[in-house]
Amino acid sequence: MTETRILTGHLGKPFGLKGFVRLVAEDSSVPQLKFPIQAILEFPSRDPVPVKILKSTLQAGKILLQLEGINSPEDASSLTGGKLYIDRSHFPKSKNEEYYLFELKGLKAISEDGKELGWELVDILENPAHSILVFQTEDSEMLVPYVEKHVGKVFLEEGKIVLKSPEDWNEI
Repeated sequence: MTETRILTGHLGKPFGLKGFVRLVAEDSSVPQLKFPIQAILEFPSRDPVPVKILKSTLQAGKILLQLEGINSPEDASSLTGGKLYIDRSHFPKSKNEEYYLFELKGLKAISEDGKELGWELVDILENPAHSILVFQTEDSEMLVPYVEKHVGKVFLEEGKIVLKSPEDWNEI
């Protein structure tokens, strides 16, 4: 539920001639953060790389990042594929019934009548139409569209999320 480092996405191809990189985002709130921000890039086959994000812009629906010391497409291409982690402290605190998708991970599913289902939210898949919540049970995985028809209230403090008609998912 609360991690200190948030996986915000991974870096895609360079953009333009000044060394901007595309962010394939796990969390679309990155452009609203206050920059500059220290972050970490992790790669499967080399040591983590600390980076400073100078600014973020939106270009044709894509999130672009300007990183300190990255001034050309060649520099930027060396970072392609790196997973970008930003410290949780850079994200403003959630208010009322608004929350970040990363805050939902780890929530336990309950039915509308409050019954524990034994499902834990382990991942959130981005989909063009809506997000898909991935729940892990003792012996299987459930994919639940994150739409009002299937998902009710979220109780971050209690670590719970209400699923409507969860018995439908057991039949799939």
